[in-house]
Amino acid sequence: MVLGVGCAGRQTPDGSQEVVVSPIPVPQPVYPREELSNDLQELWKRVEEAVAVRPPEPPEGASEEAIETWAEGSFKQWLLQRQAATDRALAATQALRTHPLFERGIGTALFGYMYEDMAGSIRGAPVPESIAKDQELLEIYTDALTEHITPFAELSARAYYACLALFVKLEDPQWGEWAYYCDERGAEVVDTFELEPPEPVDPSTTVTQLVAPR
Repeated sequence: MVLGVGCAGRQTPDGSQEVVVSPIPVPQPVYPREELSNDLQELWKRVEEAVAVRPPEPPEGASEEAIETWAEGSFKQWLLQRQAATDRALAATQALRTHPLFERGIGTALFGYMYEDMAGSIRGAPVPESIAKDQELLEIYTDALTEHITPFAELSARAYYACLALFVKLEDPQWGEWAYYCDERGAEVVDTFELEPPEPVDPSTTVTQLVAPR
């Protein structure tokens, strides 16, 4: 059985699906969110929508065939849906290229969280007890998950380090909490996913450049 995936949401009176998003756990901006530029508000909304695309339930069966069917079915479908939502958020970053440093820093922090959440969603998928008890099956299951983790974790770390560079360059104590947030989250991503710390990022680097293939 292949399980469907999608956004968290609720049914509207006309029968359509309304996406319900949760707040992104970032510090409060110095200025209220509604007073930030329309471009940044749009990016923020799209990141929330991307994070709302939640991963599927684990496979019901414990056989290698069931795991492979799950990986190529509902899990792959989730990845495609999540990537489409991520690409939509990425498209909104172009407008921020000439915005103030603090807005670019916020946008970069949001991207760091979006990719961290994606990597964590893959890593944190529950393991059925029947699989957890079988070392061989557990390795197959784990490999199907971890194959996709590192690229997203690396993007998250690079975004957080870029966010830190932007707020350090800003040299405004009002935004110190954001610099600390990005520093802490970036270090945590590097530690959790066993990455090499990213190279120093030029504050002029855009989010689009950060996620470009190397």
